[in-house]
Amino acid sequence: MALFSKKSAESDLPRRRRQSNEPRREEASQRQQNANYTFKRNRTLTGSASSHVTSISDPHGDLQSPRTQTHHLTMHRRKLGGVFAMTMLCTMFFGFLLYQFTATASVSAADQSLAIDGKVYQETIQKYLVQHPIERFRFALNEQRLTAFLQKQHSEVTSVASNGIGGLGASQFSVAVRKPIAGWVIGDKQYYVDATGVSFQKNYHTAPGVQIVDQSGVRQSGVDGGAVASGRFLTFVGRAIAYAETHDMIVEQAIIPPATTRQVELRIKAYDFPIKLSLDRPVGEQIEDMQRTIIYLRSESITPKYIDVRVSGKAFYR
Repeated sequence: MALFSKKSAESDLPRRRRQSNEPRREEASQRQQNANYTFKRNRTLTGSASSHVTSISDPHGDLQSPRTQTHHLTMHRRKLGGVFAMTMLCTMFFGFLLYQFTATASVSAADQSLAIDGKVYQETIQKYLVQHPIERFRFALNEQRLTAFLQKQHSEVTSVASNGIGGLGASQFSVAVRKPIAGWVIGDKQYYVDATGVSFQKNYHTAPGVQIVDQSGVRQSGVDGGAVASGRFLTFVGRAIAYAETHDMIVEQAIIPPATTRQVELRIKAYDFPIKLSLDRPVGEQIEDMQRTIIYLRSESITPKYIDVRVSGKAFYR
């Protein structure tokens, strides 16, 4: 019952005095709470005398322990080291790209004894690099495709190869050119053919000793459009001369006989008679038949006026 209940001591105090005591109690409670939090079991003390330091990761350095400061300095050094390493890698990468980049090209002959027109090939290489910009980096250069590109415009080229750096943004290229084994004058143009049978016009070597003599009487025209001076004919003559040399026979002259454009007569050194060959039969087989026939006639002491190996498996002489 309310009549018999005891009144608290606080209720006997005047309201003014009770209000003045409330801030003191709150401050004491806050100090007690901070003290309990700071010295809680299993927590690492920071060593600070301040009771407001609640964690060892406090951002204020003066409130951190030496161990925490050392840890933060180590992490900072690692970050700076990573940034420095990344910067060095980027610098090296872009330096490598700059070293490999081809802005200009310088051309020299693969055979140092030859003096070639390097400016003409430089312009052609630049045209190729414009069409294939990624190949301006030497590590991405496709030399076979570059060689094919140059051969379309310069048939005397056999190969092109990158030859290292020629300065900042410049690359060196070595160009190998064909060596002629036979020549042929058509109108006012001089044509040549090498051992592989490829015809070309620009020659940097000495003039070949074998000249093709045209006695056909057919009107001469260009290599690409003429029947007499066709690319196939020059290929046949070039391969015939090369095959003959492998069989120890030196061709001195190649003659297109009268009234025909499908035959050729070869004159061999040390023999006074011609050998007739046909463009319609493999050149290697005809050279082998020619050699066997010559060996047979020499063994029989026969000196013919000519030898004809145009028919497969047979050889005629007179």
